[in-house]
Amino acid sequence: MALTLDKEQRLKDADLIPFFDKEFEMWSSVARRAYNFAKADFPTDSIIRPDDLLKPLLSVVEVNEELRAFLNENKLRGKIWKDLFVDLIVDRTWYLVSGANDEKK
Repeated sequence: MALTLDKEQRLKDADLIPFFDKEFEMWSSVARRAYNFAKADFPTDSIIRPDDLLKPLLSVVEVNEELRAFLNENKLRGKIWKDLFVDLIVDRTWYLVSGANDEKK
């Protein structure tokens, strides 16, 4: 699921974008591990797409204590916020973790 403008606005209104930006390196590392997992375990020569990272990332996001505390403090209830946050991670890290910029050169 791509990060649409509507999703991005919701994340911004909930202050989740600054929360992400504050720990960009950590979230990038998590995204890189999800990408490497897919690359290693998908069939040989499979194209890894951004949405392929959603499930492994969601597993990490669901148990991240800092995010859980932030969501609780801000009364952001429901799975939707974790799903939106995963979309944000993929959107902001895809070119970094996939090497897509390298492929365009």
